[in-house]
Amino acid sequence: MARFAHLALLAFGLLPGIALAGEPFVPSWIKNDPAAKTVAIEIVADWNQVERYRRDNIRTDIIDFNGYWDGNLTIIVPEEWSVQIEFINGSSNFRHGLMVTRVYARSDMPVKLEAEDAIWGAYTAPLEGIKINEKRQLNFVAQQAGNYFLACPRQTHLMDGHWIGFEVRGNLVRAVAIVHEDKFPQEQPQDAHRVARATSAMASSWRSLQIRGGLS
Repeated sequence: MARFAHLALLAFGLLPGIALAGEPFVPSWIKNDPAAKTVAIEIVADWNQVERYRRDNIRTDIIDFNGYWDGNLTIIVPEEWSVQIEFINGSSNFRHGLMVTRVYARSDMPVKLEAEDAIWGAYTAPLEGIKINEKRQLNFVAQQAGNYFLACPRQTHLMDGHWIGFEVRGNLVRAVAIVHEDKFPQEQPQDAHRVARATSAMASSWRSLQIRGGLS
């Protein structure tokens, strides 16, 4: 993973200016239109699953959105902006979905999410997840400032960590993302954290190319 990421970063010129832990940044998969008060976000489920198989020759217990999981990334959008999410199931094996939900304590997480759990009615259908390489559009208005989840509604997926943070904030001029270093596993090297932050800028573009047949 680190070798692939380093070569890719050199190729795309992304090494300079990598965001520090907790520093807001705008990855390539977030496109802001302040004049229209709109943000377009591309989210890929299991975007680096193939790389995990190659590295470890096993399927790890990590299921992710754009390479992040279990709340170690938060996407922050301005209040009252229109949010347009293109959701892609990049998994090689499993159905996945996407839903905006309230914040759950780990002890309070349901086994699976239902349509009524969706904030602003924002969820992909069917709730059991879309098929491998399928896409869905999710459109909603970020109506109220506060903290939320972007979560997979499939059975046990939320409990297994398939969620990232989603915050709506007033007086914000553009949507950003923040990486939470303290929420990565302790056994994961710090260098891997930096690689994850850096490669997130290309995660969706890389995965989309693979889905479209641009990469073997």
